Amino acid sequence: MAFPALDRAWPVVHFEEIDSTNEEAQRRARLGDRGPVWIQADFQTAGRGRMGRSWASPSGNLCATAFFTSSDPPARTALLSFAAALALHEAVGGLRADNRDLRLKWPNDLMWADAKIAGILIETGAISGGLWVAAGFGVNIATAPNVPGRRTGRLADLPGGGGIRPLDLLDALEVSFRGWLSTFRDHGFEPVREAWKERAAGLGQRIGLSPAHGSLEGIFRDLGPDGALILELDGGDLRHIRAGEISVLG
Repeated sequence: MAFPALDRAWPVVHFEEIDSTNEEAQRRARLGDRGPVWIQADFQTAGRGRMGRSWASPSGNLCATAFFTSSDPPARTALLSFAAALALHEAVGGLRADNRDLRLKWPNDLMWADAKIAGILIETGAISGGLWVAAGFGVNIATAPNVPGRRTGRLADLPGGGGIRPLDLLDALEVSFRGWLSTFRDHGFEPVREAWKERAAGLGQRIGLSPAHGSLEGIFRDLGPDGALILELDGGDLRHIRAGEISVLG
C-alpha cells in the first residue's frame, strides 16, 4: 500500500504558534514518527514556500501540514503536489464558497484571477521502507499578506467565502485530501492529471517562465505524465519544464 489509513480521518495536532508546520513534520520524522497526522498552527514564525521563499502566516489563515508515509518512489511521490492542489480546490468549494473562478497555477498554487490565494509545499525524506511526506498548505483566508511584486488574495473575498474559519477549511481539506490520495493510489496519476488540467491557469495560453530556465515564453500546451509543464516555444519546439515560476501573458 502506497499510503496508510485513507479510510478514516487523520488526527490533528494543534499549535498556537510554531516555527513551521513542515518543520514539525520533519522533526517527527527524525524521531521515527510515521503519521498519518495533520499538524496545524494558528501562527507560524518561519513559514516557507517553494524555492526557499518565506511565507507570511498571520492568524486567521490556514497553516497546516499533512504528515504521512509513502512506499512509492520519489518521482511518483512528487506528483502528490497535483493531488494536493485538487484537494484544496475541492475543499474550498465544499464550504459553499464559489470556486469556479479559482485556478491551479503550475505546479501547485491556488489562484483567483491573477492573485495568489494559497501555496502548497511538498517535502520528503527517506525512512525505512519508503519516504516520509510533508504536504504543507498555506491558505489566505482572512488576510492577504503584502508581498512586493506579487498580487495576493484571500478566500474572504470570494462569493460565499466570508465567514470561513481555518478549522472549517481544514476539516474539508482532510476529507478531500484523503479522497484524492485514494484516486492516485488506485488509478494512478492520469485521472489526477486530467482533473488538474480542467482547473489549470494558463493552459493553452501564452506564458512566461522564470527563473530556473532563464527567460522563456511560449504556449502552455500540456501537463506531462511526469508532472512537467510542456511549453511550446515560438519556433514550435516543445520544452519539458520541471521547475520554475510561470506568469500568464494571455
